Amino acid sequence: MLLTNGRIYTLDAAGTIADTLVVCEGRVAFAGRRADVNPAPAETVVDLGGRAALPGLVDAHGHLMHLARVRLTLDLRGAESEEAAARRVAERAARAPRGDWISGRNWDQNLWPGARFPSRTTLDRVAPEHPVALVRIDGHATWANSAALHAAGIERATLDPEGGLIGRDARGEPTGLLLDTAQRLLHGVEPRPSDEQFDRAVRECLDDCLAAGLTGIHEMGAELYALASYRRLLERGQFPFRNYVAVAGRSASTWAHYRQRGPERLGDGRVTIGALKLMADGALGSRGAALHEPYCDDPGNSGLVLMDGAEVERLTLEAGARGFQVCVHAIGDRANTLVLDAFERALARAPRPDHRLRVEHAQILTERDVPRFAALGVLPSMQATHCTSDMAWAAERLGPERVRGAYAWRSLLATGVVIAGGSDFPVESPNPFHGIHAAVTRRPRDPDAKGWQPEQRMTREEAVRSFTTWNAYASRQEAELGSLEIGKRADVVVLSDDVFTCDEARLPDIHPTLTLLAGEVVYTSEGK
Repeated sequence: MLLTNGRIYTLDAAGTIADTLVVCEGRVAFAGRRADVNPAPAETVVDLGGRAALPGLVDAHGHLMHLARVRLTLDLRGAESEEAAARRVAERAARAPRGDWISGRNWDQNLWPGARFPSRTTLDRVAPEHPVALVRIDGHATWANSAALHAAGIERATLDPEGGLIGRDARGEPTGLLLDTAQRLLHGVEPRPSDEQFDRAVRECLDDCLAAGLTGIHEMGAELYALASYRRLLERGQFPFRNYVAVAGRSASTWAHYRQRGPERLGDGRVTIGALKLMADGALGSRGAALHEPYCDDPGNSGLVLMDGAEVERLTLEAGARGFQVCVHAIGDRANTLVLDAFERALARAPRPDHRLRVEHAQILTERDVPRFAALGVLPSMQATHCTSDMAWAAERLGPERVRGAYAWRSLLATGVVIAGGSDFPVESPNPFHGIHAAVTRRPRDPDAKGWQPEQRMTREEAVRSFTTWNAYASRQEAELGSLEIGKRADVVVLSDDVFTCDEARLPDIHPTLTLLAGEVVYTSEGK
């Protein structure tokens, strides 16, 4: 195939812009001027009509497994109050057989009047005969009703698990709020979808990701049942996507399996299982992010540590010895210090020059910890849209001094590190152009919205590289992906607008018109 008459940003080290790309056997065979190539008479020629094209865009922190589960459950995104969310539950309960579970996701108390956490009694009124379990938008809290608590055996005498919290009222009774590891008390009793249901949801999610402009993700925390689905879809030729998987360390069976098996490549690299995902703390929105000092809007609370430094160190050494990269979720400044300290000890015990250890989120950093990423060779994996989603209330949580180390992209880039860019979907939209816009403007997509901490913005080139070349490096795939250089995989996204030259207000509206994966057309705006 020959793609011509375009502005093809190869994103090689020299920043070469070609007008023609030749694809042969799934790889880039030529990138340059049309006059310098003579296609064979039968070769397919695609006229790009002057459009811009990029290497395939990759989300460095997404949750395909969770996105698929969301499609099969009740979506509470946009519910403007606790009562509005409960009304959606009531509508579902009216159609569901008695005793069926009602699962859901994406409520956010920060958008509700008073910003208070919800209570089981609200759900009990609308669905007394159905166990209800509704996961917060960040995945770090679950709102359950009495039937669900009873099914899981959660009562007044139930102890808080390590790294978790069972919300309780003044009498000590569970309120229905389960934070971080306390959510696992429900997981053993809440039913999973069938294989057929889950496979269908995954296929639909892949279509959505391709339509947004993605050709791949780094999936954080996949479990065995999700990986089994990806295998089935690969065998059927129904996985037109790339997924670099970090398996879930929180799932003992998943890590036990891969600790013995080692890294794995499936479907000619469509699915690569090459990393271990660990969790050091909770999230800022649910006040579970571990902070050095208490929350300004919750003075008795400094967040939750889900895994201590010794365990992070042990698992980093264990995974590294078996050839796995290690990616650790750390949002609060205390969690980031804990993880960097653990990485430093692990590297002192078992030095690895090219370890590419990652901190997922790196959301709130002390001034002292910012240069430690570069000093240790640790990669920050960050999600620009978290900044624009959280900016309305982050300062209330953190206060004016601490918030200066929040979402500190420019401070980190100035030390010489690269940032792997992502979205954390389904927490945010998987649309990479939303992330590029947030990184470049540091303000919400509303054109009238004010910006926040503009000194921390990225340039357009940095923002685009955070979804291309830097993500390839962050997953140890830079020899194959990230740029359109000769010999690399021909993953190409042709765009509706030029991401480098369009007005910045138009950045979020860019969409793909044509997408190739290894030279195969996997998406067109006219339909697959």
